[in-house]
Amino acid sequence: MRRQFALAAVLFAAVSGGVAALAGAPSPSPLPTVRPEITAWVSPTDPPSPTASPAPTAPLRVDGAFSLPGGIWACETMGNSPATSVYKLVNSTTILERTMLQLPKRPAAKLESVFRYNPKSASWTVSVQSGLFSGTAPVWSGTTWAFDGLYVAGGELRPVRLVYTSLGDGAMRIDYETNRAGFWRTFSGATCSRRMP
Repeated sequence: MRRQFALAAVLFAAVSGGVAALAGAPSPSPLPTVRPEITAWVSPTDPPSPTASPAPTAPLRVDGAFSLPGGIWACETMGNSPATSVYKLVNSTTILERTMLQLPKRPAAKLESVFRYNPKSASWTVSVQSGLFSGTAPVWSGTTWAFDGLYVAGGELRPVRLVYTSLGDGAMRIDYETNRAGFWRTFSGATCSRRMP
């Protein structure tokens, strides 16, 4: 349970301090090393390199999710920490996201998310850090793409939303939200812009 909460702190609390308040416990210090299966880059100071992705099949191109792969997304979190993200189209229904988050006075955190499209239901699922957050969303057909899901905090499942908002011209906002008194409020997030190699 302690390891699970520590990973949650790396993912959310480190960027804004929000999850520590959400989970009702202070962020652990020092942060543990990230699990080996998500440390695919040569050096923690090198950003992930973009990789050519296969083109999605024609019926899926109206989905804004397929505009994520290509280039490197440079982000700044609510806590003013820099991050870089690369989205790779693994096949016509799967997008892999790898993010490296630079934390002040702490080692860089490497995060991984897997997005899977289900053509039968015309919906997406996402798993962040092997299930730390899991959610579902319809296709990204408008300005926002919202995943309703559950986040693991202190051994408990809590309702959380992951919301992507297109800001136009190669920019987007990513927010994690929790419901408080009937309103969804951001507790962690980042603003990102695409940089082409």
